[in-house]
Amino acid sequence: MKKILSTLLAASLMLLGTQAFAQMSVNAGYLNSTLASKNSSANANGAYAGISYNLPVAGGLAIAPGVYYSMITGKTLDLGSIATGTLTEHAINVPVYVNYGFGLSRDTKFVIFGGPTVQYGLASSSKLSSGYTDKSLSGDNYKDPDYNRMNVYLGGGLGFQAGALQVTVGYDYGMMDQYKDDNRQAHRSNLKLGVGFVF
Repeated sequence: MKKILSTLLAASLMLLGTQAFAQMSVNAGYLNSTLASKNSSANANGAYAGISYNLPVAGGLAIAPGVYYSMITGKTLDLGSIATGTLTEHAINVPVYVNYGFGLSRDTKFVIFGGPTVQYGLASSSKLSSGYTDKSLSGDNYKDPDYNRMNVYLGGGLGFQAGALQVTVGYDYGMMDQYKDDNRQAHRSNLKLGVGFVF
């Protein structure tokens, strides 16, 4: 019994020591998203914002889980004055990155990060507008049973931190098809450029 209590106490002290050096950061930035299939691709632009919590493991190695909101919008069809189609999506993203920091000085460092991100779609709508009329057609993409709300991305990137300010650039590739229908295979990829503040 004493052995178990000693082990639990030692583990608790180690966890408290890790927590003392953990850092929370608030991040936001630009998001460029591409949905590509064999025959075509559609590009959308947007933004993301959220928080992450950097938990040191050993040396410069750390794990950084986070929660982010993202929004993208872009054209899916452009026939000039005849018709245009647009897509707007909102999602919650949960990355779990492993990162390694290279200290340049006491207050500056480069960071390499990578890992999975789970995405859950909150809303996705498409709008078709005609240049010949003021009317437009809107639809909820999630009413299509083949349109996936969920996706899992694998990605990584680079960061630079100076004091409390950090700048990051990253890329994520969607491992799941946007459509469950095999005849409409398409994968989404995201390029991100952001700034953050570390507490």
